[in-house]
Amino acid sequence: MPDIKPFDGYVINAERATGVVSPAYDSVSAEERRNFANQYPDNFINTMRLQEDFPQDAQPTQEQLLENNKQCLQHLLHNGSFDQFTQPAMFVYQLGRGDHIQTGLVCEVSVEEYENGTLRKHENTHSTKEDLLARYQEIVGASSSPICLTYPQSTDIDAAIEVIKTKVPTVEFVTADGETQRVWKIDGAEDLQQFQRLFNQVPTTYLTDGHHRAASGCRYAEIMRAKTGSNNGDEPFNQLLVALFPDNQLNLLPFHRCVNESNGVTAEQIPELLQQNFIVEQMHGVTDFTAKRHGEFGMLVEDSWFKLTVRQEHIDRNDPVASLDVSILQNFILAPLLDIKDMRNDPRLGYIAGVTGAEGIRQAVREGWGIVFVCYATSIKQLMAVADADALMPPKSTYFDPKPRSGIFVRLK
Repeated sequence: MPDIKPFDGYVINAERATGVVSPAYDSVSAEERRNFANQYPDNFINTMRLQEDFPQDAQPTQEQLLENNKQCLQHLLHNGSFDQFTQPAMFVYQLGRGDHIQTGLVCEVSVEEYENGTLRKHENTHSTKEDLLARYQEIVGASSSPICLTYPQSTDIDAAIEVIKTKVPTVEFVTADGETQRVWKIDGAEDLQQFQRLFNQVPTTYLTDGHHRAASGCRYAEIMRAKTGSNNGDEPFNQLLVALFPDNQLNLLPFHRCVNESNGVTAEQIPELLQQNFIVEQMHGVTDFTAKRHGEFGMLVEDSWFKLTVRQEHIDRNDPVASLDVSILQNFILAPLLDIKDMRNDPRLGYIAGVTGAEGIRQAVREGWGIVFVCYATSIKQLMAVADADALMPPKSTYFDPKPRSGIFVRLK
């Protein structure tokens, strides 16, 4: 049962939103981020710079970079880009593109919910990245990218959100890449209490995006507890900034796999060797492929497309991880045939986000990836089953689109 709370902070000024709110950070390369930041010094992306965003011969130290990020944030908070709200608030937050619109609630939840497993995760995290993000919070002193959670859809919560949406949005704008963003502030005591009461009836929440931000939030809380000697649970450092979306509104896309070394297996041998575990069909006259169902894959080898359908006896439906399409691909193709066993670190294995579409696959081929495997998207039901089993998915199992943008909300630590 999430104990949601309003928070103090800032919301983007409606007139400044299009120029200040950051583009989707993980959808652009380091070079593209560098060029964008240099071109738009008042964009929020300048508060989140990484060392990799700079040329190797001109990289600042980590501490210099964090101090610069802090100065950029302070500049934006004082130049009219943000409006400080005078009393704690939550926000209804709607975002979408084309036919897909999702609407959630931005608020705080306690770090303790992550620590005790009430907020369930499905991915591992890297301690190095956790350390970096915790240090960011220490020096820069802000959260601006809500951690994304989902929950089993509730008609009562839907109805309460619809009432808020009848009002004029606090902020409404369209991003440069065509994504609609709308925000409604909730600061009335009665409305806040209603949302708190309704979410107290939600049995479980699940992390969908932001595992490292959640883990680093816990690490930062530990640092501040030791530094201040305080731990009553109400301190700002003991809270996480989150966006809660109902499970029926999320849009999951696949992560495809690409391989640049075939382990000595020839292009002619691959389809033949796969027939023991898959029904293999060559797709003549096609230029791209989309998997239509779980257990179905596309394979591109030397300009030839094949449809692979896993034989049903190889799907372990009692194991929520082994039954994932990405696990089937790993366990029956990548590991035994191509000798790729470390999905996180093997340089022969690459990933293509489904949001890039067919062009992303063509780009991978142009870059020299010789074999591409097209996957079907993991479902939200599968994600919840893995998290409920206290298990972990393989790397790059899910891609949520759209994601909340950085620079709409700022919560100081």
